[in-house]
Amino acid sequence: AFNEMMIEEIMKSVDHRRRISSPAVVVLLTINALLLLQDASAFQTAKQQQRLIPVVHHGSNDGNIIIGNVNHQLSLTTSTSLFFANKQNEEAEEDDNTKDDSDDISNDSDDDDNKNVLTKAWPTLKVALPSFFVGGIATLCVLFLPLLTDYYDAFNSYSGPTVSNTASGGSGGKVNSNNINQPVILFETILNDLNDAYVDDVDIQKLFETGVKAMTASLDPYTEFESRTEAAELEESVTGRYGGVGLVIRGGTNLAEAAKEDNIVLEKVDTASPSSSTSNNKKQPKNASKPPVASSKDVDDEEDLELMERKRARLKSMEEGVRVVSAFEGYAYDAGMRVGDKLLAVDDFEILPTTSPDEVRNHLRGDPGTEVQVKFLREGVGGKVNEPQTITLKRSVVHIPDVKYFGYVGDPRDGIGYIDLSGFANDAGREVRFAIKALQHGSELMAMKDGEGPKINEDGKFVHDPTKLKGLVLDLRSNPGGLLTSAVDVATLFVPNGSDIVSAKGRGFPEILYRSKTEPILSPNTRLAVLVNDQTASAAEIVSGAIQDLDVGVVVGKGRTYGKGLVQNVQDLPYQTALKYTVAKYYTPSGRCIQSTVYEEGGRGDDLLASSSEEKGGSRYKSKKVADKDRAVFYTAHGREVKDGGGVEVDYKVEPQKASPLEIILLQSGAYSDYAAEWSKTHELTDQFRVDEATYKDFQRFVEQKQADGDLKLEVFYDSQLKELSKKLKASKFDSSKKMLDSLRADIIKDVKKDFKNYKPEIIEDLEQNILARYLPDSLLIEHGLQSDVQVLETAKMLKDGNEFDKILARDNKSVEKGLLSNMVGDSSIETASSVTPDSKLQTQW
Repeated sequence: AFNEMMIEEIMKSVDHRRRISSPAVVVLLTINALLLLQDASAFQTAKQQQRLIPVVHHGSNDGNIIIGNVNHQLSLTTSTSLFFANKQNEEAEEDDNTKDDSDDISNDSDDDDNKNVLTKAWPTLKVALPSFFVGGIATLCVLFLPLLTDYYDAFNSYSGPTVSNTASGGSGGKVNSNNINQPVILFETILNDLNDAYVDDVDIQKLFETGVKAMTASLDPYTEFESRTEAAELEESVTGRYGGVGLVIRGGTNLAEAAKEDNIVLEKVDTASPSSSTSNNKKQPKNASKPPVASSKDVDDEEDLELMERKRARLKSMEEGVRVVSAFEGYAYDAGMRVGDKLLAVDDFEILPTTSPDEVRNHLRGDPGTEVQVKFLREGVGGKVNEPQTITLKRSVVHIPDVKYFGYVGDPRDGIGYIDLSGFANDAGREVRFAIKALQHGSELMAMKDGEGPKINEDGKFVHDPTKLKGLVLDLRSNPGGLLTSAVDVATLFVPNGSDIVSAKGRGFPEILYRSKTEPILSPNTRLAVLVNDQTASAAEIVSGAIQDLDVGVVVGKGRTYGKGLVQNVQDLPYQTALKYTVAKYYTPSGRCIQSTVYEEGGRGDDLLASSSEEKGGSRYKSKKVADKDRAVFYTAHGREVKDGGGVEVDYKVEPQKASPLEIILLQSGAYSDYAAEWSKTHELTDQFRVDEATYKDFQRFVEQKQADGDLKLEVFYDSQLKELSKKLKASKFDSSKKMLDSLRADIIKDVKKDFKNYKPEIIEDLEQNILARYLPDSLLIEHGLQSDVQVLETAKMLKDGNEFDKILARDNKSVEKGLLSNMVGDSSIETASSVTPDSKLQTQW
């Protein structure tokens, strides 16, 4: 019965082209063998009883009854052993005759006893072994039949997909797209062929990752195969923890890779080769003149200049070495490391100019509790400039906080709090909860200092009064998102109990609704503003959308958020790799999906390769923005109109501080940090530090000197266009135009330098921040930056006044027929957040 059941399941697997694992084969054969041994033992017992029945019950009908019971027992055995059972009965009769003739013969030696034992066991083995081998061979044949069938179909039937004939309506022999084994076998075969017979040695692992990443890249920008290193980094971003010392470092270009690039650039290119002239398939008239082509000398001159610039940049980067970009509070910062420190060695590992930052990072990280010695060089006062220092750091589980800073905006007595939330890792909800509680408690203490007595209940006990916090700014600008559970945790701190927060559904993803099950931490009397920008995405948009749809706060910013309404699962794969793939779309409480871009699967074969260069950013998937006319209208809890398909639009517009081209160039080139290093050599930081006029003029001279030395290009935003135009002018022999181009470059540099005067306050603020970064932790830098943050100051002013806030939310509006209550997402049958238990191997990212 067991064999028949297993064979039936195996045949179902064959029909569905499913593969059966090796452990299943072992288990099946083992159980089959045990059952067959049991069958053989039952046959032996039946034979012995058949021999005894005529002697004990001779002349009665009881023997027939016992034999009938034995035959009934034998009928319950497996059908596999019936043939061998009949042969056993025939041999049993012969044994009975032989035994009757030899009853008077006695055994008088130990060797005869051993032979009798083997003789008694042999009938059992004669039944069990043939049955086991026959059943095993049959089982293996059935198990490997799907694989053999797939290989036959792959090499004999698969001819590639053919385009259907739309005129005739024929299918053109298109292969069944649901059969996944054929492409798997084909991919494996290609890798084996390349590994065995390609002209040069190939890295199969690299080929595999290239193929898989190209496959996932054809779907959308969020579906990715994560290699072992990438999977580890993804896990760190999800958990917000790793084992190390709490340092962020950067370094220069590897010399070996740079040398390879230089060899390629220096190769001579024959621009008049036949291949270049026939690259365009479009025919031209015979009398059409060919476009001018630059001579080899002109091209080589341009390439030599570019090569010299790249080499200069690499040498500069190598001189800088591996430096500290950030030192985390509570870890390396507390141990004495600072921004700008140049690392020289980690334990016995010497850091050379060619050492990559990844190598240094691997030596800095390790098991928590172990120690590591870091040798570094710090420029500045407090010791000899060129004298290296050594610090012993203790490795630990480094927790990267999502809440970088919380405090008050302006006068703390105004009661306007501020929370900078930079991500949504595992502990984001706990960190925001702690920040809100701390701000509420701080506001109560401020009120007591101003003479207001504490709130006392009827029993005369002190009662916590959260209303002393008048307003709160939740800063989600440039927050890229994170985990679903963390977004829900943060949202529950603000929305009313029982409110829907977010729902999600997809083709293979169960429809799910997350609903708040706790009372909010933030008082309804505290005005809430969420500060966003065009880089606020994913989980940050879930929080922003829930707060907006439920009318518990206003969204402030320039325009609207990024518009990522897709859900990704992170599936663990063998060999410490992972697959992150899109599984669903999410919807805010009003029912809208804020996904701003529609992605479609990319082309195939040559079409895919041809289109990949034309797609934005070289992507292979097809994408298009949701048009305004296609955006549907939804309503918030108070009846305000909101739209889907374009991110979360702000309720209160505040323009950010505009950055000039000069500011961006100085920031990207590292001129600010370079000058901060020079400044620290001759100055000491004081409590009343400010960049004065003398320091600002010295910084201008520093920038002009870097530009004269070729280390800084003030025209960098237009450099590629100018170079391209210069090549074409040379090819056309337009010498006068070439001179005008040189004049244009000089005019651009002159205009950029005017920003030193036009944007002087902004440049001074940036310079102060970079100098302070060498001395202060990140939290104090954020606090210092709030003093000049236009958007934060304007938002705090709006919350303090309250009139504009109440007007936006229309808190006195009693007519909410069109509001959220009339179009809530989901129903009582949808699972709530409290009842959902995600697979521990899956990490859902939003």
